[in-house]
Amino acid sequence: MKLKDKVAIVVGGGSGVGRASSKLLAQEGAKVMIADINIENANKVANDIRAAGGEVSTFQMDMTKEEDCFKLAEATLKKYGKIDILCNIAGGSVGPNIRDNLEPFSGQTKEMWDRIIDINLNGARNCTRAVINHMMERRYGKIVNFSSIAAINGMANGVDYSAAKAGIIAFTKSLAMEMVPYGVYVNCITPSGTATERIKAFMAKRQAQGSGAGQGGQAPAISMFAEPEELAEAVLFLVSDASNHMSGQNIIFGVPTPATLR
Repeated sequence: MKLKDKVAIVVGGGSGVGRASSKLLAQEGAKVMIADINIENANKVANDIRAAGGEVSTFQMDMTKEEDCFKLAEATLKKYGKIDILCNIAGGSVGPNIRDNLEPFSGQTKEMWDRIIDINLNGARNCTRAVINHMMERRYGKIVNFSSIAAINGMANGVDYSAAKAGIIAFTKSLAMEMVPYGVYVNCITPSGTATERIKAFMAKRQAQGSGAGQGGQAPAISMFAEPEELAEAVLFLVSDASNHMSGQNIIFGVPTPATLR
């Protein structure tokens, strides 16, 4: 087992890439704390993990609230005594608890901008801030953040999302530099698209309306997007000993598409 006796927090572990990652990390021997705003989804994933013989707990929290993130860290330490791994997977551009549709910057409100930045940048900041001192004290830690190809290529009607995800890449690289003396590794995964249930539903809705999913009004084929299980393998690599000499790296995963959604 690649993660025997490790303790991992998976933020957004109740669905999509987070669900696939929670299951794979548990399969590889990690004790997993699934953190999600939707506790029902988190508990379903936890039940699957327990049925397969894994060790898991769940915690309901809102990553955009710093106090929730510190409570998550405290609960994990109380339950398992340490935190080895943090996977900041929760986020997204559209879907339940985010927004119904993409919209041009010219018509966007400050409230929506703040919400997208909160979900896709500040959430990762809050969760990382809650665990970083513990990892520094132990001289060990693996942190994985999620960006998007929109951060690199841009995405029409998703200026806020692109800006937040670009911030994630800079956050990853800068924090990795600070963590060099402490044995804490910080890396990033940047999908060109992810075939989660949420994105499949959104794309089906847009196509039925005769509109695209981003730039140019042309929605990319879902077959070009990575499956959650494929991205989970990348997460496993970055939290295992196989990546012990990697930090501050941004792994672009998948084929770039005209529009990117996660």
